[in-house]
Amino acid sequence: MTKRIPESAWAAELHKFTNRNAGRATKLEVDNPDFGALSQEMGYPLRGIAYDSRDECVLITLGDQSCAERHLTHSIKKADAIFVLVDLRGRDEALAISHKNSQTLLRFLDL
Repeated sequence: MTKRIPESAWAAELHKFTNRNAGRATKLEVDNPDFGALSQEMGYPLRGIAYDSRDECVLITLGDQSCAERHLTHSIKKADAIFVLVDLRGRDEALAISHKNSQTLLRFLDL
């Protein structure tokens, strides 16, 4: 099932999403019609996802809490829509963020 998050609830819902999924292994992909789907990382644990309404930016932070060198922050400016993909048991499978003519997909590997 796919649930669209209303823009007015992005900050609160991304905070809840982080609380439910922090530490889960991820795969981050960016899909753009100009260059296709590109994997940004695989296997990094989710640290957090936040929406900064002032800068209109979604920030995805991945990596080990105990190792400052092994982390990644992915910034998405001017998101158009945010979707949470949920399996039949109600567990989050992925987060999709559409922006301009592209999409960023954060999938969980431990399904």
